[in-house]
Amino acid sequence: MRARIAAAVLLAVLCIPAYVPSADADGGADTVLIDMGNGITYWSDAQAGGTCADAARAAAKAAGLGFDAPGGTVTSIGNMSNHGVGPQQCSWRLYRWEGDAWRESSDGAYSGGAIAYGFYPDGSIAPAETPPSREAWTMHRGDSASSGISGSRGTMDPKSPMEWYRTYTTGYVDSSLIVAGDYLFHTTGGRYGAGGTDKNPWVYCLDRSTGDIVWSFMMAYGQGYEVTSPVVVGDMLVVTATNWNVYCFDIPASAAAGEGVLIDTLALPKDGFPYTADGDVAWRGRTFYTGATTPVYDSGALYFGTADGHISAYTVTRGRGFELLWDYLPPASGEKEGYTGERGCFYFHAPLVTDAGGRRMVFMGSYEGYLYALDAATGGEVYTERLIDLDGANKPHPGTPGSVAGITDMGDGRLLVSCTDGGLSPQTGYTVCIDAATGRGPGGSDRYWTIDAMVGGGVVAGGRFYSYVQPSANGAKELGFADGSSQAVRMAVYAFDGDGKVVWVSKDYAWIKAALTLADGVLYGNDYSAGIYYPSGGGVTALAAESGSELWRIKLSPYSRDSYSMVSATVLGGKVYVGNDYGAVYCISDVAGPQIGDSGEIQVEAGLRHWSWAALAAAAVVCLAFLKRFY
Repeated sequence: MRARIAAAVLLAVLCIPAYVPSADADGGADTVLIDMGNGITYWSDAQAGGTCADAARAAAKAAGLGFDAPGGTVTSIGNMSNHGVGPQQCSWRLYRWEGDAWRESSDGAYSGGAIAYGFYPDGSIAPAETPPSREAWTMHRGDSASSGISGSRGTMDPKSPMEWYRTYTTGYVDSSLIVAGDYLFHTTGGRYGAGGTDKNPWVYCLDRSTGDIVWSFMMAYGQGYEVTSPVVVGDMLVVTATNWNVYCFDIPASAAAGEGVLIDTLALPKDGFPYTADGDVAWRGRTFYTGATTPVYDSGALYFGTADGHISAYTVTRGRGFELLWDYLPPASGEKEGYTGERGCFYFHAPLVTDAGGRRMVFMGSYEGYLYALDAATGGEVYTERLIDLDGANKPHPGTPGSVAGITDMGDGRLLVSCTDGGLSPQTGYTVCIDAATGRGPGGSDRYWTIDAMVGGGVVAGGRFYSYVQPSANGAKELGFADGSSQAVRMAVYAFDGDGKVVWVSKDYAWIKAALTLADGVLYGNDYSAGIYYPSGGGVTALAAESGSELWRIKLSPYSRDSYSMVSATVLGGKVYVGNDYGAVYCISDVAGPQIGDSGEIQVEAGLRHWSWAALAAAAVVCLAFLKRFY
């Protein structure tokens, strides 16, 4: 174990990403926090003397960030310079820690204590990280660039029974587990076929140390399943739901009241689908009537797509609640056959926000097979590129083009884009590497390269990207390695170099549907398949990012026959948090918890009655037919 820990420490050095999110700081009370306002933060020790801007300059230098403060007013740190999104301006603001909260301040002499510079549009929004709690996971995949990288650490010695777990009668846990301060936030989807309040979806706030419920909120029933993830903005929590509402909760007021206290509710219009004369949706792609997708927060704006084809930017503040900043709507044709419009459905996938071609851009994929690239400040279209159109070749979903699903920022001006047949359990697809600024490849070509296999949400670090891979039903039978060799495509975790060549491949794992998480040189994967299949499924696995060797694997327990999971690991402070369709949240650490049965867990089994497992069964039949034909 000591050798593995030493290897993990070395890996942390080898796998440093383009930016390094904050981790636990060991310094004293004299500290500076730089909060980029998009989930990325940096902590640094400070020395009294000079101005607060001087202290921030030193902190930025220590983090390798650019810094500009003309006349002593900070206007730019790293890639964030004061700018607007729609009519709203976002700027660097100074906060001082007053023992219980950050409070906005004006620049002046720095005589010690904790200060923060945060990139926010309103002084009522302060950093979620604080001197007592210097780590957070405020949105899906950790930040607006969907990096999946935690600057913290997990555990090298997981104990069983786990430190704690919590189960529900209110349905599956399919949202990311969001952590800020002492709290962990998530949703449940409502229990299929249940009556009373168990049928409805819920928002939960847990004590992250014990798993106890701090507060909860029952949302209005929507489509019967919830798979989007919350986002923390300062001390507010934003949740999208399939009832077409977007909720904003007051976190401290909710904790005090023991129930969800709303700041505002945004009711999105439900009648925006383009219909043909026959009353059918005009586009060819799959359609989900689920409201808004998972949102991300960047530059003072919430970005998300909607099921009827919009991409929107909203601000949310304590004083004014939600306000629209801009809305983008691709063109749609009124005829379904020979559909030539670019509009399609957005379902649960979060947008990605990053710099490309000298501007901040929003990227999002639809079930019409398009990648949309927009100016993040204005919502203006930079380009729209169709990356997949299976059409008649889409056997699982005949006629639909497919889905542009996961998007990963390669950190070098390129994007890694996963394209699938559009199924919830896809069987066909491929992954392309394109220029983020143009949507094309070098010299105007279609792309830099293609991996003809199903590649899940990637993590990029140290010139490599890491993903779970499975064969595509009609894709490549082998993948090329960096040393010039090739091997059969396996269901395993892969490390690729920047040219899409395999560096290493792990042992086989049944299916890891959720994207990987990287922390301290260790990759964490959460199995999709249920606990009854352990050890081939139903567990959480830690892999060395340098070599792909398995450091540990633990079974998620308690579990049920349908305890599947789409939830990526949240890794903070020596703990690994995951959830699954048992209707449970688990905390894995080096602390042993109660034996199963001591926490009053509740068995929740919907089995094949649940919509997604019926879809999975149908997809499995199609997959077997494909494999029989092509392999």
